[in-house]
Amino acid sequence: MLIFIWFALCIVFAVVNSLLGDSGHALELFALLSAIVLFLVNRFKNKI
Repeated sequence: MLIFIWFALCIVFAVVNSLLGDSGHALELFALLSAIVLFLVNRFKNKI
């Protein structure tokens, strides 16, 4: 499960980095999307 979380966060980081690059809001967007992904993984894990 930890590998799945790491893989999902790497995908989120790659998308944010390609969209915003060195913008000041990239870190904020990454934090927000990471929280959403971790929430969804937690919900998905509880259903199994």
